[in-house]
Amino acid sequence: MMGVKVLTLGDFDIVESGKSLMKSSSRANKRLELLKYFITYRGKKLTPQYIAENLWNDSASDDPKNALRTQVFRLRKMLDVMGLNSNGTDNNKNCLEITFQNGFYILNIGENCLVDATLFEGNIEAAERARSEDPNQAINKYKEAIQLYRGQYLADISDKEWVFTIRNRYHRLYVHLLIMLFELLKASGRNREIIEHFEQAVSYEPFEEALHIFLLEALLELKEYKHALSHYNYITGRMYRELSVKPSPALKGVYSRIVAGDKNTHEADLSTLSKSFTHADDMEGALFCDIEYFRTIYNLEERRSIRAQSKEFLGLVTITANGGRASDGKLKNAVEDLKSVLKASLRRGDVFTQWNDHQMIVLLTDVQQDTLSLIGRRIQKKFFSMEGNDDFSLEISFKPITSNKKPFFA
Repeated sequence: MMGVKVLTLGDFDIVESGKSLMKSSSRANKRLELLKYFITYRGKKLTPQYIAENLWNDSASDDPKNALRTQVFRLRKMLDVMGLNSNGTDNNKNCLEITFQNGFYILNIGENCLVDATLFEGNIEAAERARSEDPNQAINKYKEAIQLYRGQYLADISDKEWVFTIRNRYHRLYVHLLIMLFELLKASGRNREIIEHFEQAVSYEPFEEALHIFLLEALLELKEYKHALSHYNYITGRMYRELSVKPSPALKGVYSRIVAGDKNTHEADLSTLSKSFTHADDMEGALFCDIEYFRTIYNLEERRSIRAQSKEFLGLVTITANGGRASDGKLKNAVEDLKSVLKASLRRGDVFTQWNDHQMIVLLTDVQQDTLSLIGRRIQKKFFSMEGNDDFSLEISFKPITSNKKPFFA
């Protein structure tokens, strides 16, 4: 029998050889919650009263200890069916065995049964030990820990009070290891790796400012000023809209370096200076960016939407010349007007880009589906107030970004 893996960082599962041992019928009941509780406090002595008070303190049972005994009996039977109970034999290397000794319940885990949270902590501890003497080994151990983190601890029981403290602990460890990893990568000049790991991390931790500063500094080192400025505008806009948080002095300091670096990439002339002063950073309205950065934001939001079950929508806005009467110059002007309309009509933190000569793509974050028609009508009303109804038609459609069978951006 091969080793068994218990997955707790993210949705709970028990797998062997890549296949789940859990039955769909057993994924939402008291005995499964009891199993998750035992695994969380694996190897610890737990009194029946303590377990009952933590798990079912609002239960109507007159005899909670007897109710617990019943659930433990059923849980043992479930583990038997899964092949994870030794039944008193010596074959316990892959087991999750519940014993009752001297008034305490204890979950013993066999040596071939691995718990991802234990491995996660072990990799972080190994990285911390190697950090000063062998930075490359520390980097590798941090990366191994990152791969184990699939989301919040026991994410599928988010409403249970007993799991809050342990969940917050693992979340803090995750943010800590990212910061430690990024510091080592930055010191080694491995900026591309910072960007790669940031894109994975942001789906679990979208608003940790320190991580965004590491990303912006990596982009600065790579002289990707345009992407850095777009990301600064995007994340500060979202922080303001969703958290009512303005950019911190540290973020503003990075912004100043972005602007200074961008100005140093070309010689100044009167035309350039005039454009720079006129089009200073505008934090109002939606963010317009180029297609490449839009692709990055889309991928980040798609991951976050899947993990957090949030509401992100991709929109396509198409301008059509009625009867082919509009000239190329007039169509171009209409597209520029549409950009102004989208910036004014969408919220700070929403993003849009130009797909081709007559289409714009928009990404709406944290929006309810029943408001999409209102948003579409608002855009059309403002556009036609500028262009009139004779020369152009404006078609707007939206789709949840997680509903695509294939990625929108290949």
